[in-house]
Amino acid sequence: MKRFLLLFAILPILLAGCRAQAAESQATPTPYPTPVREMFTVKRGDINVETKLHGRVGPLALHSAYFQMVGKVSEVYANVNDLVKKDQLLGELVEAKDLRAKAEETQRTIRRAQIALEIAQLTLEEYNSQSRSAQEIKIQELQVELAQMQLDETLESLGIDPNSSVVDELEAQVAQARVFAPADGTIIAAVQPGQNVTKDTPAFVLGDPNQLEVVADLNSGNNDQEVKQMFEGMQVTISVDSKPDLKLKGKIRQLPSPYGTGPSDKNVVHIVLDTPPSAQTYQIGDNVTVMVPLANKQRVLWLPPDAIRSVGGRTFVIVDSDTGPKRVDVEIGLQTRDMLEIVSGLQEGQVVVGP
Repeated sequence: MKRFLLLFAILPILLAGCRAQAAESQATPTPYPTPVREMFTVKRGDINVETKLHGRVGPLALHSAYFQMVGKVSEVYANVNDLVKKDQLLGELVEAKDLRAKAEETQRTIRRAQIALEIAQLTLEEYNSQSRSAQEIKIQELQVELAQMQLDETLESLGIDPNSSVVDELEAQVAQARVFAPADGTIIAAVQPGQNVTKDTPAFVLGDPNQLEVVADLNSGNNDQEVKQMFEGMQVTISVDSKPDLKLKGKIRQLPSPYGTGPSDKNVVHIVLDTPPSAQTYQIGDNVTVMVPLANKQRVLWLPPDAIRSVGGRTFVIVDSDTGPKRVDVEIGLQTRDMLEIVSGLQEGQVVVGP
């Protein structure tokens, strides 16, 4: 009986100890950190929108020579860096051979009609010298007139003006498939045999090696909207890739058609520099980077792109208000990688909450 009472007295103490031990063994929960959202302040500053072109320094392009017809290049008689003289033959199309053959056949056809006219005229002269009868002379006069009509009709059917030089006309037809130097100069660009050309393709470009310019490519990264904002005479900044700290000024001399006066099939920009070439500035063959300013706004409100949200066609930011977070629609203007112009919706100094 005493053992039972002792056990009954000890049992509550043992149970309490077990509960304390279980409580101690239970892990203390790790509190979750409260997420901290980035805050952005509406600031005022200048936004410059630029596009980058890559180019190379070469001789200033002064003249371009074109074929006068569509065709395929057969022969090239002058290559890049060759010095050429005005009116020098530079190249021919495959079609030139057919045109020459056609010209020779045309000359034979015309010559037959000319011979018939000459025979009729000589015969008339002979009749007059022999005092032939008036009827015979009249008949021969009609033969001369008929031969002249046949010659004129032959020329017209061949597309040759009866009042012009036949030889000149035929040479002009063959010349459509040949290209000649428009002036003295150095070849700085040339077509290759087998290349297809049109009347708008610069077959040969002549330049002056003593005058240099930058020829920069318009690549896929330069969209039409950017090119539309460029114009001939536009000021640009040029840096030589081997001298990145050197900044030079220049202007766009020529843009491709329809944006400027250059050929439409050459997707390049010609730029002249204000500084003359030298060992300290730039020389022929240097690779350069051209920065073209497309837009500039001063003292405008702006935010970084991370502060702006777009959902369902709606552009907005989140601001804190007395009633909690609030959406505010904003209108965006100029945009760069780091800055977005705030046209409306916010004021300078206002704080917005990041996503």
